[in-house]
Amino acid sequence: MELTPTLLSSPDSELLCVSDTMWQAGVEGTDCTNLPKNTSVSVIPSGEVLEGSSVILTCSSDANPPVTSYRWYSVRAGDTTSTGYGPVLRTKIWADNTHFYCEAKNMCGTHNSTITKVPVLYGPKTMSVSVTPSGPVFHGTMVNLACSSNGNPPVSSFTWYSVKGDQVVRLGVGKRLETSVSAEVHQFYCEGRNDHGRQNSTLIEVVIQYPPRSTSVSVNPSGPLLKGSSVTLTCISDANPPVTSYRWYSVDKSETHSVLGSEQMYTVANVSGNTQYFCEAKNQHGSNNSTMLQLNIQYPPRNTSVSVSSSDSVLEGSSVTLTCSSDANPPVTSYRWYSVRGGTEDYVASGQKLIQATINVIDGREYYCKAKNHHGEDQSASTNASIEFAPQMSSSSRCLRSGSQVSCTCDSHANPAPLVQWRLSGRRVNHSTATAIREEPLGRIGLRSTLTIRQSQEDMPTALCLSSNSKGSASLQLCVTSTSKTHLHKLPDAVSVDWCCGRCCWDVVALRHNMCHCQEMIYGCKHRR
Repeated sequence: MELTPTLLSSPDSELLCVSDTMWQAGVEGTDCTNLPKNTSVSVIPSGEVLEGSSVILTCSSDANPPVTSYRWYSVRAGDTTSTGYGPVLRTKIWADNTHFYCEAKNMCGTHNSTITKVPVLYGPKTMSVSVTPSGPVFHGTMVNLACSSNGNPPVSSFTWYSVKGDQVVRLGVGKRLETSVSAEVHQFYCEGRNDHGRQNSTLIEVVIQYPPRSTSVSVNPSGPLLKGSSVTLTCISDANPPVTSYRWYSVDKSETHSVLGSEQMYTVANVSGNTQYFCEAKNQHGSNNSTMLQLNIQYPPRNTSVSVSSSDSVLEGSSVTLTCSSDANPPVTSYRWYSVRGGTEDYVASGQKLIQATINVIDGREYYCKAKNHHGEDQSASTNASIEFAPQMSSSSRCLRSGSQVSCTCDSHANPAPLVQWRLSGRRVNHSTATAIREEPLGRIGLRSTLTIRQSQEDMPTALCLSSNSKGSASLQLCVTSTSKTHLHKLPDAVSVDWCCGRCCWDVVALRHNMCHCQEMIYGCKHRR
């Protein structure tokens, strides 16, 4: 018998090849020529069904002898798979599994139905995005995005979104979208919708080329550094294509830039607090600099000094506040105050500020502070607090006669430095051959003025020393003596030079602090004891 292949077609033009042997091969040794025929498939419910719904497929066939068995097959993407047996098949319909046929068999042979497609309704599937131009593009380029999808009914709306980190921004609607891309915004997806659902495409990332950006410097070891230690700096930058060259710079206090190196990493062998650093990253599209890096250098206190809080002049004995200042990192943790006089040092107090109510400049006492952190200690220079005060006359002032020559010395202390004048019998005396005047400093804030007079004993007038500065003035009347013996007598509330001389029949040297300073009389005191 000659065998002829038979092609069965489905409504969707899918073909099934069946050999005549399936139609005519009977049971060997049996005169059987009535194969099953008119085999067909019916679907309940008929018409379109929603994806995931169940349908009932029924296989019918004319056969004599009768059909002895039924077998079901599904056809998916060209592949045929057996799905069940019996005249009725209950199954769920999916968008990718809608084509079926059945096989009827009796003792004479088999016969297949045509392929039946179950119409199914489903939401958007296989969403995808294509971009033109493809491949890397430069920052700021315009690109065209196209969205494709499979759905039944076809997708009716498309919406476009951009993604930047956790931020999603709606860009527009339509199957196509033209938009600019950048290093920050270069990821996109589309959403498709129809009557039965919606679906998002996978995220598409446009490859963007751009110059270095967000350039920064990392420090190893991180955290504070002790002055003089070493540290490694690394230049980090975001660029596409990657950075091709690096360059390191230092900047000193005068803002002078110096090139240090051309590798991604640079080691500073001896760190100090006076230098800042930055790096430059470069690729074929441009360059970018990091911000200036100031290393956190730690060091013990330095440049420690003492200042007076009052901006106005402060008289001796007034209350002033001394402040200790020091440059240190980490900051100073303790301050200690000391006073010094005549080589003797005394601890005074602790704290950054020292309130001193009775500063006495004349006694030579000075103050200094010590500042300390956990890296070390530093000491300020000593200071007398720079107190400004009016002249103060010293009891060491006197007039001594030697033959026909009288030498008068006037000692005064003042800040600012005093100006000293001499008067004889109320008249100002200038330097001359007969009245020589000489001045010499007494320590930091004192002045000694010496007046030398060539005059007979009978004609010696009373000498008056005047000392003045911007804070005030003081005067001292001197009487001529031949010895240096000094006596102190307590004065009443209202005193005068004549009273003092009359009280003790001594010559007055000074009136100071309500005390009468006298020396033994050498010539007329015009008073009787």
